[in-house]
Amino acid sequence: MSRRKQSGQVLVGVAVAFVVLAGFAGLAIDMGNLRYQKRLQQTAADGAAMAGADEIRFASGAGVTGAARNEAAKNGFTNTAGNVTNCFASGATLGTVCVQVLRAPSSVTLPDGRVIQGGPHTGNTNYVEVLVAKVQPTFFMSLFGVTKQVTVARAVATLIGENGTSPGCVYTLGPPGTGVGVTNSGTPSLNAPTCGIEDNGDFTTNGAKVDITAGSIGAVGSTTNNGGGSVLCGNPLAACEVQTIAPTTDPLAFIQAPAVGTPVNWTGSPVPGTTYKKITINSGDVVNFPAGTYIVNGDLTINAGATVCNQTAACAAAGVPNAGVTFYVTNGGTVKINGGASVYLAAPNAGTYAGILFYQNPSDTSKAIIDGNSTSYYQGALYFPGAELDFGGTSFTNSTAKYTIIVAHDLKLNGTSTVQLKSDYSTLPGGVSIIENAILVE
Repeated sequence: MSRRKQSGQVLVGVAVAFVVLAGFAGLAIDMGNLRYQKRLQQTAADGAAMAGADEIRFASGAGVTGAARNEAAKNGFTNTAGNVTNCFASGATLGTVCVQVLRAPSSVTLPDGRVIQGGPHTGNTNYVEVLVAKVQPTFFMSLFGVTKQVTVARAVATLIGENGTSPGCVYTLGPPGTGVGVTNSGTPSLNAPTCGIEDNGDFTTNGAKVDITAGSIGAVGSTTNNGGGSVLCGNPLAACEVQTIAPTTDPLAFIQAPAVGTPVNWTGSPVPGTTYKKITINSGDVVNFPAGTYIVNGDLTINAGATVCNQTAACAAAGVPNAGVTFYVTNGGTVKINGGASVYLAAPNAGTYAGILFYQNPSDTSKAIIDGNSTSYYQGALYFPGAELDFGGTSFTNSTAKYTIIVAHDLKLNGTSTVQLKSDYSTLPGGVSIIENAILVE
């Protein structure tokens, strides 16, 4: 009798133990599922914040909320209840989704008193905060009376540039070991006060003196300013440190290359749409490129003493024209424009290549050199995603160009020039930059 009672007690203990173990196992499964769902929400929040930030450039910013919620919906989280507090309300049903968009991060107080903090950019309208919440079902936890849980993901994004109204105008895509810097000679200056610099590599001056002014400056790798030059950024401009940032992607990767035709010899009389074996313009040559796209199956070289423009009037004037040109360089070629050349070139204001002045095939790694004399200008994107771009000379300023965008694998400044990079996109479609590259900051 005694043994049977003891065995019965053991069975009861085992049964209780199984219940407890099953509860822990169920709790682990529920928590794992909730973590997985939150990861999905984080992806949606990240994309929504960047989509909303891309709308900051427009004067009213009215499209911020719509763009953000549309992007969240593409990732599987369509807003059904608005503010996040609605998902935490006692009557919120399973599956309720709240996509709250804040055109200036701020703290959100939940019904239970908890606070989702606004972070370091609270109150700043140059940033967009997105909160994605969803009422999730529980499975094993429901055995203990917990039938639902709310998961929340948060993201904050901005556009690089002064006041957050303009995206960056300098992007280097190469890894540490490349990046923004100067050669080991010269005392150049880079002046881009209304736009940002995003450097995937190292920011280094190689012991040379270089003065850099920008709306903001960020680098992925190391920062070495050992030449005694000044680095100014912000609004108002003040001495600043180069910020550590996450790597950026190619902001012009969406551009499709033109079809390459049968290459012909350069005769000195440009014809839009033609594929040339190479183009060489020598001292004393005066060449006026009619509006259109030119394909160069080799090097595009403009030597000192040459005059090149894309105006319908005489090349003597240095005013920025209304119609523009695009040069697509491929087959291992590159662009070589030497100091002392008079070059007045602007990208198209409309069409497939609106805003694109030079476009080097991404697989081509030949170094590009763009200099010129003191009145030369290059209005448009200088797109060399696979190559180093050396930018400078002895007197080059680029001050007449309304805007210049640099996207290169590596950027080096040289000489004694003061390179001006403006961000007046009023001539482009919608009056905005061709760059749409918001970045996550939280």
